[in-house]
Amino acid sequence: MLDVFGVERLHDFRGPAWTRIELIPDATAPDRLPHPFTSSARLLRELDTARTVVAAMFGRSERVTLELGWSTGEKPPFKRLSHLGFDLPRQPAWRLRPDPEDAPDWWWNLAYAEVPATPDALAPFLLAAVGGFQKRGLINLAVGIVDFEAGLALEFYDAKGMTPIAVTPERLAPTYWRFRDWVRDAEIERCDGLLAAWREAPPRLTVV
Repeated sequence: MLDVFGVERLHDFRGPAWTRIELIPDATAPDRLPHPFTSSARLLRELDTARTVVAAMFGRSERVTLELGWSTGEKPPFKRLSHLGFDLPRQPAWRLRPDPEDAPDWWWNLAYAEVPATPDALAPFLLAAVGGFQKRGLINLAVGIVDFEAGLALEFYDAKGMTPIAVTPERLAPTYWRFRDWVRDAEIERCDGLLAAWREAPPRLTVV
């Protein structure tokens, strides 16, 4: 991770080549969804968005590396992730305390797994990543998908959206211009300027 993206975890990436895509884009729905958006309906919409972006970014990848993070506390993710079909290593690859003021027994843990870049192999992790809004489905797990060879990564944040990341703006451009209608409004002006040299004219995308 450090050799390719310059950081030890995706959350710390500070390069210019990144953007934010909402799981339910502002262009298609308000922030607070009224009826008929039940939790189940919202989950289906978010999964549709996540699967579409993942397929576009990693459709040519044979295998990807998963960055899986979780905090110490009363709800470790092992059991719930196991119910989704994956056994998370009990011993993290490494752990850190991002804020020195955190309690001495609080740690952020990171583990890694390499899986085929197929919809079936990635399904449990997409469910874990987008299901955090559900009261009974909350999973204490941060999910990142990385293709080191392609120089691409996708971090899910707070069960609200995704952060596509690339080692260079040129590599980020195809994802950005394809999904520009889904990008968070606050990032559009910056990304339009950064990625203008690689602009194409993709079809307009909507969530259905």
